[in-house]
Amino acid sequence: MTLSFGKIIKDLRLKRGLSQEKLAEYLGVAPQSVSKWERCEGYPDITFLIPLAEFFDVSLDTLMGRNAEVQEQKIQEIIARLEHYRHIGDHASKNTLAREAYGAFPYDFRIICWYITALMDTDDVHRVKDEVESLCQYILSECTEDARRYDAITWLVVLYANCGEYEKATEMVSRLPDLNDCRQFMSCCIYPDGDERDFHAMAAFIDRAMENLLWFSCQIAVQRTELTNTERIEILERMCTAAEAIYPGFDHCGCHSVMADIYLSLYRYHSEEGQVSTALDALELCFKHEKVLDETDDSVVEHTSVLLRGHTFDMRTIWDGCKCNGVYWVLERLSEPRFTFDCYRENARFHAILNKYRPYAVEDKTKE
Repeated sequence: MTLSFGKIIKDLRLKRGLSQEKLAEYLGVAPQSVSKWERCEGYPDITFLIPLAEFFDVSLDTLMGRNAEVQEQKIQEIIARLEHYRHIGDHASKNTLAREAYGAFPYDFRIICWYITALMDTDDVHRVKDEVESLCQYILSECTEDARRYDAITWLVVLYANCGEYEKATEMVSRLPDLNDCRQFMSCCIYPDGDERDFHAMAAFIDRAMENLLWFSCQIAVQRTELTNTERIEILERMCTAAEAIYPGFDHCGCHSVMADIYLSLYRYHSEEGQVSTALDALELCFKHEKVLDETDDSVVEHTSVLLRGHTFDMRTIWDGCKCNGVYWVLERLSEPRFTFDCYRENARFHAILNKYRPYAVEDKTKE
C-alpha cells in the first residue's frame, strides 16, 4: 500500500463533503481510525478496501494510489508552467491556467493557492472576497502543510487590508511567525559555528533582510509627507551606503530592483532641488541596476563580495514578474509627471543616458 493512501482517502472524503465521523459510521469503525489512516499512521484492514472503493465509486487502483503518480506528475507540470508565467509576467496566461487547474484538481491545496492568486488579481477585491475567504478557511481547517497554511493566512491579510477590514488583517498577521521565528532566521540556528551550511543560512537571511530593509526605508522616505527633500535624500543615500557595505562591486543580486527604486527616487528629489548633475548620476545608477537585473532575472547568481562570496541567489524567486523588463519600466516611469522636469528637455547628458539604455528595453518579454 502506498504512502499516499491516507491523502487519497482524505481527498475522496472531502470531495463527498463528509466528516471523518460519517465515514467511520459507514465503515463501522471509530473516527479515530479514519483519522489515523489519513495521517498515514496506520492502514485499514484489507477487508475494508472493497467497501471503501464501492463507497467512493473508484477503482481499487485509484484507492491504492496507482493513479496518484500520474496525477501528481500532471500537477507538477501545471505548477511549473504557472511558475514560468508568473516569472515572465504573463499574468493572463497564469490566471487562465490556474482556473483550469482548479477545475481539474479542486482539492489539491497547491492548486487552490494558485487559484486564489488568480482571484486576487482584480481591481475589485470585494467581488471575490467571499470565495477567497472561503478557500483560505478551507485550507486552514483541512490542510496540515505549514507552507500552504501560511499562504492562506497571508492572502487573508491582503484581502482584509484591501477591503479596509484592518482589525481582521491584524488578527491574521498575529498568526504568522515573528521575524525571529521565521524559516530564514531559524535556519541560522541549526549548524555549529564554521559549518558551511551555517554560512549559507546566514547569507540567505542577509539577502532577505537587506531587501526588506532597503524597501521599507525607501517607502518611509517617499511616503512621509512631513519630510523635506533634503531629509529624504539623506535617508536614501544612507541606505545606498549600507547596501554598498554588504554588496560592494554591484553584488546586489535580489536587491537590484529596490536599489533601482532608491536611485530613481534620488533622481527625483535631487532634480526638484536643482541638483542636476547629482540627479543624473542617480538616474544612470537606476538604469544600471535594472539592466543587471534584466540580464540575471532567470539565473542563479553567485555572490562575489567578500562577506557573501560563494553563496548563490536564485533570481527567479524574487517576486511576480512584469511583462516589460526593468529598463523599459524606468523609461515609462520617466514619463510620469513626478519624474518629468523641464531642465532635462535640452540636457545632452540626460538624453545620452536614455539613448544608452533604450536598446535594452523590452516592452513584452512574453514575445521574446
